[in-house]
Parts: sequence; structure tokens; C-alpha cells
Amino acid sequence: MFRQVQADIKKVLESKWKPIILILGARQTGKTTLARSLTDPKDSIRFDFDILDDINRFSSMDRESLHLFAKANQGKYILIDEVQKYPSVTATIKYLYDNFKDEDLKFILIGSSEIKIRQGLGDTLTGRVYEVRLYPLSLTEIQIQSGVVNNSQDDQLQLRKYLIYGSLPASQNLPLSNYSSFLKEYVNSLLSKDILEFGKIRKSAQIFLLAKLLAGQIGQLVNFNELAINTGLSRETVMRFVDIFEQLGLTYRASPISTNERESIMKATKIYFTDLGIRNALINNFEDINIRSDRGQLLENAVFMGLKRELDYKKDPYQLGFFRSPTGSEIDIVKRANDVCELFEIKSSNRNKKTKNVVYITPENAVSYLK
Repeated sequence: MFRQVQADIKKVLESKWKPIILILGARQTGKTTLARSLTDPKDSIRFDFDILDDINRFSSMDRESLHLFAKANQGKYILIDEVQKYPSVTATIKYLYDNFKDEDLKFILIGSSEIKIRQGLGDTLTGRVYEVRLYPLSLTEIQIQSGVVNNSQDDQLQLRKYLIYGSLPASQNLPLSNYSSFLKEYVNSLLSKDILEFGKIRKSAQIFLLAKLLAGQIGQLVNFNELAINTGLSRETVMRFVDIFEQLGLTYRASPISTNERESIMKATKIYFTDLGIRNALINNFEDINIRSDRGQLLENAVFMGLKRELDYKKDPYQLGFFRSPTGSEIDIVKRANDVCELFEIKSSNRNKKTKNVVYITPENAVSYLK
């Protein structure tokens, strides 16, 4: 499967630096498939830390065993999937990476829990890691896979599907009739297993409600006190799980951006979902975009995450958020990168009044921001 970051990662792997590649992202965004596409099976060895035997193989190696391991796998790629299941492995990787340069070991680490990976990494691998955050598919990636590119009619059909069912790679080969059940099972698994495991809490109904409430508020200012009241959780617990959602690649928090901080509300937060299929599964609404009351919110979420995906893949420094003044004036999306500030307003039609220096995005021109 074609991924836009693949060529950049290959360049890094072939550079003199040859860092450890760390691929992060939500479950089923194609991390393992991407990692395998970067390597030849004959020149790689894979560990899956979902499998206890693989953890034991790695954790049981002493210095002599590590020396033999490095010699036996000279020049190979070492792929470690679900690396967050054994975070202390980073000390072993550091030892191999630092002490066996002549063996030319190349590490690719894959993980879906940024929380545990960060805890395990600490400062251990500082300066040795090239990090890639993998998102669900862009429209370009979907179109290349389907073999239809630069077709305006197909663009609009893909956009409508994208806004309702998202773009998780695993869903792309399913019949349309199976999309909703796939997404509901995905959400149930994510909330009942991963999020509760990492949050160390058994209040699954309340966490599911929190996710559902956030799904209903995309593109709106989030009130954490209100969420706490509605879920029966403390404000601190709500904020902790919002952080967990983000660390697992489920959501992203947007903050205010302004050239004049006195003119903006600087403590506000918006939350977007990295995949709209997940969002729509949470609210159990897969109706056609043309009859939905939330189509403007869906389009704003899609454009915001499309801009973020592009910026993250380019690896240029940036700020991406919104503007809202105390008097209520608002710019939906503010992007600041390379000393240039761009303002975006999302509209579900072309009938609205337009303002100078603001880019207006409607369903007719939104496709270019999702590629």
C-alpha cells in the first residue's frame, strides 16, 4: 500500500545517520504494513511484543547473547511491533545501536501507545530516533490504491465517503455495507481494552460516554467542567483521559493562536478526531453527508486533520489551532508555518459573506486539503 511518508523514511534509513525509526499511530493505521514495506523479508527479523515468547527472547539476552545476536543479524532490519508492551527494551536497543555500529543493525520500532513508549524511552534514545506519526489514509493514498487519480467526480465521491466512514486502511477493501460494523467493533475494542488498560480504570461506561460527548463537540470549544458533570467523573479524570485519547492517536487538541494574545481566549480548547469513521461510530450516525446537520463540523474536522497530517509528514515547525476573541469573533483554523500565517473558514455552502485574507473551504474545494 502506498504511503506518502514511505520515501522520506527510506531516505533516512539510507543516510549516514541511520537512526532508529519509531512509527507511532492509532491501531490499524497501517504501521506494521508500512514497516514491512521498508524492508526485504530476507534482510529483516521481526519481533511482536503482543507475543510473550518474543518478549522473552529479547528480555532474556545477556551481554554475550546480545553480542551473538548482533553478529548473527549483521546488516539486517530489526522490526519490533507493539514495542510499548515491553518499554524497558529501549535500554537493550540502545546498547545494540551504540556498541555494534560495524554490524549495521537497523531498528524499526512500531507502537500504538505513545504514553508507554514515552515512559520507556525517557532520555535513553535521545538523538538516536527518527519519529514518524502515521495517520489514516489521505485521499491521495486512497486514490492511488484504487487506481483513480485526478478525477473531479471521483474526488467528490471519495470526499463524501471520507467524511462518513473515515480512512482507516483496514476498512478500504470492505464492502460499503460492512463499514459501520467494522468501525463500531474497532471503537468498542479501543475503548474497552486499550484506553481502560492505559488509564487503569474500570469505569468503561463513563469513558465511553466521555468519548461520545467529545465526538458530538468536534469544532466546538470544550468545557471540561461540563464534561465532568455529564460523565460523573472528576475534572482531573476527564482531562487525563482526554490526554490518553490523544496519546493513543484517537483525538487531537487544538489551542488558540493569535498575533495579539490580549485579543484572544488563550485557555480554550477544541478537539478533533484523527478519523471521522471512528467519530461517527461513537455517535452511531452514518447518514449521508447531504442530510446531516453536522456536515460543517465534519468538514472542519477533516480539513484540520488534513493540514496536520501534511505538516507532520513534512516535519517543518508549525502551529495549528484557531482564533476566538472574547467578543465571539472566530477563525475556524489558523495555520502558522515558515513565518506565514494562514486563516481558514469552513463553510458547508458558498452562500456566506467572505472576508479579506481568509481562505474559505467548502465541499467543492476541500479535496485539495485532504490529499
